[in-house]
Amino acid sequence: MPYILLKAVLFDMDGTLVHSEYDWPAIRAELGVEGPSIIDALNALPAPQRTESWARLEVIERQASLCASLVEGTEDLLELLAGRGLKTALVTNNSSENTEALMGRFGLSFNVVITRDSGLYKPSGAPLIEAMGRLGVSGVETIAVGDSNYDVRAAREAGCSQVIIVNGGCSQWGQIADHAFEDLSALTAFLAEYL
Repeated sequence: MPYILLKAVLFDMDGTLVHSEYDWPAIRAELGVEGPSIIDALNALPAPQRTESWARLEVIERQASLCASLVEGTEDLLELLAGRGLKTALVTNNSSENTEALMGRFGLSFNVVITRDSGLYKPSGAPLIEAMGRLGVSGVETIAVGDSNYDVRAAREAGCSQVIIVNGGCSQWGQIADHAFEDLSALTAFLAEYL
């Protein structure tokens, strides 16, 4: 870990810092879309099906957000980073509405927040590149933390120096990341050694 250069950490939200229940195969079936990216699939639908499907997805997401909980260790991790002077960004494929609601409910704060409503979304590296630009940092000064294949792909494309997979994604995607931790407490302990 090139800790001397580290200036920023980019976080995914759902499954990384916030636990939200999503049954993506069932949601895809309900929305009548296929393919790896629900966002791309919905955007490709003809009107008015596209509008109706987006509205249904937003209802599903709001319901999941109402039942969401903060992942244990989130506050300690963010406190460590703030205490060491690192900048943080939240980069999520969720909506701005849900993101703001969850941040408010859990008292989360980041220097930069990028949602899919910006028009940039993972697995593209574009939202992470945008976040780094707003933070004024380069890829070599930045690590990305997520829980999915999309997070790894986006971070690699954005040129982040390290990609960290946590929580439920650890066993499935950890082997393609630079580091994998079963929970945020383990990540916090790891980073504390390098910051």
